[in-house]
Amino acid sequence: MILVGVGLGTALGFAAATGRLDLSRAASAGPTAAAAAPEQAPSSEQAWQRLQAGNNRFVEEMLERQALGRTRRQELASRQKPFAVVLTCADSRLTPEFIFNQGLGDLFVVRVAGNIADPFVLGSVEYAVEHLHVPLIVLLGHEKCGAVEAALGEEKPMGNLGKLVAEIDVGKDLPAGKEAALAAAIKNNVRHQTRLLTERSDVIKEHVATSKVRIVSGVYQLATGKVDWLDDK
Repeated sequence: MILVGVGLGTALGFAAATGRLDLSRAASAGPTAAAAAPEQAPSSEQAWQRLQAGNNRFVEEMLERQALGRTRRQELASRQKPFAVVLTCADSRLTPEFIFNQGLGDLFVVRVAGNIADPFVLGSVEYAVEHLHVPLIVLLGHEKCGAVEAALGEEKPMGNLGKLVAEIDVGKDLPAGKEAALAAAIKNNVRHQTRLLTERSDVIKEHVATSKVRIVSGVYQLATGKVDWLDDK
């Protein structure tokens, strides 16, 4: 269930006419305007609900003002305490802090084209899980992903890009039609990379097995801003 916060307060400089975020206003906001950081670490379920509620606000253009000013920066200077890891694509149209309406230090974001779970990416996720005690991992793909489209092509890219594309699994028995095939391949790859989180990492596997961490996955829709959640793990 998507939970919508009550008393949303002033939106984060959201200009309805242009659909653009004015971060300068929030950056200069004092402590009274900034959203208070949670005193106690949330559970994985609470963390997921917080992301769902934030995405709902993003879609509905009812954004809460987030802590981006001097007070929040000073709080974060000595330590970080994100409540979720977001492994997502490097596509410029995805900014998890905006998509989920969160502030500085709330999310531990790892970005790579195709949202692949290679050893370097896994090392970053393991750090967040083991040392920052983050209770939730989000594997977030997006529609019209160029990396997945490259993996579907007959001519594969060369060099380092080719090595990256080789990590993408588009699945089998894709539907007819270019758009339908790409949409299915994107979901297949998200599910594949989600499985790799525990298959390739003993640290993540152990934390999931002991219910210290939960993994969820979804696909971001570019035009609507909505995250369509897939089967959670």
